[in-house]
Amino acid sequence: MRTPRPVRVPTSSVAVRLGTELGQMMDISATGAMVRTGAPLVVGRTCALFLNLPDEPVPLTVRITRAELRPVEIPGATSQLRQYFVGVRFTELSPKAKRTVAQLCGAAFAETE
Repeated sequence: MRTPRPVRVPTSSVAVRLGTELGQMMDISATGAMVRTGAPLVVGRTCALFLNLPDEPVPLTVRITRAELRPVEIPGATSQLRQYFVGVRFTELSPKAKRTVAQLCGAAFAETE
């Protein structure tokens, strides 16, 4: 039997900085997020994640739980673009960060799948 986990919500329009890497948030849940970056990050590492939102950046502290290479094929190109999908788990959320995560998740913030 599988343990329920928080519902993930697509968020590809949110730009982020994960450690020193710029990226795009692909989805978010009440406990973590998936971020697309151009470089691999070390699983187990704790680092800052900044959500670059219109009003101001929102900092969170996260632990990297996975990093998966997903090559992107470009028609006519002689090489592939490398992108990494990096899973993070929120480890520290200030009240403001928690409100921001709840807003991005919407009604799914309290749901599991």
